[in-house]
Amino acid sequence: MYQAFYEAHRGFAMLGCLTTVLWAALALIPTLRQQTPSRLWKPTYVAAMATTGLSGVTGLVILWLGNWLTFVFPWLGLVAVALHGVAGVRGRKALALGASGPLAIALLVQIVTLIAIYGLMTVKPF
Repeated sequence: MYQAFYEAHRGFAMLGCLTTVLWAALALIPTLRQQTPSRLWKPTYVAAMATTGLSGVTGLVILWLGNWLTFVFPWLGLVAVALHGVAGVRGRKALALGASGPLAIALLVQIVTLIAIYGLMTVKPF
């Protein structure tokens, strides 16, 4: 059971990173070119938020099944999922307003957060 949740967690984390980068490209490139964003941004946004959320949920299950409560990296993962969600909502709102500056900042926060946490979870230096 633990191994199944562990593999699901890793898969959702990878999908979360990929869909977040895709959502960023679909939202930011047309906005910077003063064009209307493609209609594909909405399902991609939902996929990015859902896969990252599912990664967080499976991470919580692993936290309880594997007795990881005393380690630091699970708590960093929880912070990252929350930060990704907040930045995603701000990015979606900025996209609706057509504000390319706040959109770029929100997307950068999302991408950097996921890549940094993915790297930390892979290396686990502490």
